[in-house]
Amino acid sequence: IMLMAFAAGLFAFTSTSCSSDDDGGGSSSDCITCSMDFEGNEFETEYCDNGDGTATVTVTSGGQSVSQEQDIPEDFTFEDYVDSQEQSGADCN
Repeated sequence: IMLMAFAAGLFAFTSTSCSSDDDGGGSSSDCITCSMDFEGNEFETEYCDNGDGTATVTVTSGGQSVSQEQDIPEDFTFEDYVDSQEQSGADCN
């Protein structure tokens, strides 16, 4: 239940796009993993650039995963998108 609540909040927070066109030109193999501590629970989030202005976001905690495709905001590259997650407190590699 905690994972689902956190994932819903994460998806709501990161879904602020107006367009599905980024100029990043990425591929499905472009993935970055971030970790974040939320109320004492460690969450790992993988962001994968789909190369079409969207990213597949997978949140994992306690062996459970939830995935969702999200639009990358207009005028953002995939790297900008991940940087915005780091600015929100995530530790990405």
